[in-house]
Amino acid sequence: MDAVIRHAEVSDLKAIGEFFRDPEVTRQTSQIPYRSQEYWNNLFNMDDKNHIQLVAEVSGQILGHLGLHTQENPRRKHCASFGITVHPEAQGKGIGKQLMKAMIDLADNWLNLVRIELDVYTDNTQAIALYQRFDFEIEGESKCDAFRDGQLVNSYRMSRIRIPFTSLEAKAYATRKTPPAMTVRAFKPEDMEAVISLWQQCGLTTPQNNPQSDIHRKVAMDDGLFLVGLVKNEVIASVMGGYEGHRGWVNYLAVSPQWQKNELGKILMENLEEKLSSLGCPKINLQVRSTNQQVVAFYRSLGYKTDHVISLGKRLCN
Repeated sequence: MDAVIRHAEVSDLKAIGEFFRDPEVTRQTSQIPYRSQEYWNNLFNMDDKNHIQLVAEVSGQILGHLGLHTQENPRRKHCASFGITVHPEAQGKGIGKQLMKAMIDLADNWLNLVRIELDVYTDNTQAIALYQRFDFEIEGESKCDAFRDGQLVNSYRMSRIRIPFTSLEAKAYATRKTPPAMTVRAFKPEDMEAVISLWQQCGLTTPQNNPQSDIHRKVAMDDGLFLVGLVKNEVIASVMGGYEGHRGWVNYLAVSPQWQKNELGKILMENLEEKLSSLGCPKINLQVRSTNQQVVAFYRSLGYKTDHVISLGKRLCN
């Protein structure tokens, strides 16, 4: 969904206030329900010179708002915080991404900001995934940070740091080689040692799962869904897919630490999804430990959503 990103006007405040009347929007903010329109008019004060406010407009309707708050303190002039809200009916349609892109352009190319920071609830995985796409990182976790839905909840402090370049650093950056293209193909027996080493680097091996046995069992299936990614003929990524005629599955997705943050995991998943789709697979399932928020955020960024089911398991062999 393409939107026009522009500065907010006083006439937009009514539409912005209506966002926060939706319970799902309110619960992901620090606001409380049933605020008056006058409250929102004062909160989003258009006369505040330190508050840059953007809206996303589609066909005359305001579908998103982002407020970037810069600092008056001379020692924190390089810092800013922000908040973003997307209309409930427009979430997941690229509105947040377009607002974030406009904000980053402002911060880097016009305001010379070094640090942008925000707080986000730890269970707001969709928002966390959006921020991570723009190089925000989790710095820490605030315990019992807010009261919501009748209980205390935690939040993450996230930030994006843009370190100003010295002339030498700028020169080094300009001449730095970009990662070469990754080749994706089916696993071969000679990849065994490299793949197990990759899994160990990424912390995927566990005492209860023997990697050699897992690979032998998968190779015996001969379904072409065990993929590896290579850079200069070196195995640097893997994913083990499966399909039993009802659901597709994803296991052992790994990218070598030195090649992470280059969207190679996304490329590997796209290849697996294409293969599963060609087999007529209607849906892909996967399991992630609830504590591994970084991986949850990665899959969220690819369009995966939480299924409200209970995962059960029974081990048949070691």
